[in-house]
Amino acid sequence: MGNATSMTTSGPADHDQPESTVSFGDRDAAEVVGDHAMGLELQLVEVVEQIKRAAMQERWDDLRQLRAEEARLEAELVRTAEVAGHLAE
Repeated sequence: MGNATSMTTSGPADHDQPESTVSFGDRDAAEVVGDHAMGLELQLVEVVEQIKRAAMQERWDDLRQLRAEEARLEAELVRTAEVAGHLAE
């Protein structure tokens, strides 16, 4: 596996709070981003199935909400792919 990867964060405006580190353990950032992309793809598959059911059952309000969720997931997948591309450089 790759080197351990971590990110450092600090509290919003309270400078008295200690910094915290988010560690990916022995996984590198590309691996974490790849897993995130896979999770998004699985969520998209589920939303598409829900869209089909909502359309067949004529649940128009649900259909609108599900299509918005589909668009949100697709946009996040595009951003995730861009991050993955930058990590590969």
